[in-house]
Amino acid sequence: MKLSVCFILFNSILCVWAAKDTPNSADAIVETPLADQILQYGLELVLQKLEHIDRKLLVMQFELNELREQTASNKVSHEKMFADTITAINRLENHVVKHIGRNMSVSQDQSNRSVETTCATPERFCEKWFNTTLTNNQGQGLAQHKESTWISLSSLYKSRIPTAASQREGITTTTTPSTTTLHLKLASYSSCKDVPSNVSGVYLIHVNNDSSPFKMYCEQEKFDGGWIVVQHRFNGSVDFYRNWTEYREGFGELENEFWLGLELVHQLTTARAHEIIFEIEDFSDNYGYARYNEFKIGSESEQYCLTIGKYSGTAGDAMGLHKGIKFSTMDRDNDGDNGHCAQKWASAWWYNGCSDADLNGPYGNVADGKSMVWYNFKNDIRGMSYSRMMIREL
Repeated sequence: MKLSVCFILFNSILCVWAAKDTPNSADAIVETPLADQILQYGLELVLQKLEHIDRKLLVMQFELNELREQTASNKVSHEKMFADTITAINRLENHVVKHIGRNMSVSQDQSNRSVETTCATPERFCEKWFNTTLTNNQGQGLAQHKESTWISLSSLYKSRIPTAASQREGITTTTTPSTTTLHLKLASYSSCKDVPSNVSGVYLIHVNNDSSPFKMYCEQEKFDGGWIVVQHRFNGSVDFYRNWTEYREGFGELENEFWLGLELVHQLTTARAHEIIFEIEDFSDNYGYARYNEFKIGSESEQYCLTIGKYSGTAGDAMGLHKGIKFSTMDRDNDGDNGHCAQKWASAWWYNGCSDADLNGPYGNVADGKSMVWYNFKNDIRGMSYSRMMIREL
């Protein structure tokens, strides 16, 4: 309202000023100094108001910027909190999977006591056994087998001898004249693709239908899941400069840095067709992956010769020149170079002229080639801070 009044007053002054210059106007008698003073005062009022508006706008702009920064900060904080929560949940689930075997032994002891105290009827025994087992193990993978296991346990109770059905259900027995002891087995799967859980962790996997299962780490979240991890490095805690026997058998811990073992990978990839993914990340947090639609390695007599298929991904095709190459270690020189690449780079790999790729080299943020290298990633020999090799059944 005040601004409008000032604007009207200023326009009036302008009219007076224009009139004083008209020779025949009746207002020509207005004294020029007085008109100048009024005009000057009006201009000062308008300028003051404009300055006041400008200050208000600056304050509002500053407050708006602060609000935007606070909103962005809150968003980042909430996203981090959500990510931390998801990580905690995944770790908890992995913890449950990791310790289910130990809990199973507790269930077995309680089951044996149930045999002695409850066995009025097979039905009462089975029900008590299952309730005890589910309580101690939170029931992962057990509830879905309740009916079939119920039948097997009933038959077992009546006959007191092992049956094919009970063995298929993962139950064996030891029979004495007075007691029957149950031995429970963890669930096993033909591949990580068959694991019903979407939680990454250690599972029992069969190489083939006739073999005993092996503990393997299954990646169930990235790249649609179902991957067996065969190599994982992320902090340099495990020395990868090893001999032929160690690379054949494998080393490290599945939930830390490790190498699964050439012989086991050979058995997996020859029993069924597989693909492979190489994941890498440098010390500047640049991530890439290389995916090949075929992967297989030969037997030990064939020096674990490499078969690898067509490339896709973001890391660059650093393994394309390694087709048909044999594996080399510090004590087994099978490379295509005049020297000994494994000894030269303190590593072990499928070397073709000391190669464009070597993810088993020393861990370090260096660029001298004596590290975890994937040349085609950035066209240099910078060391990687992270690598993971994963295979999946096709």
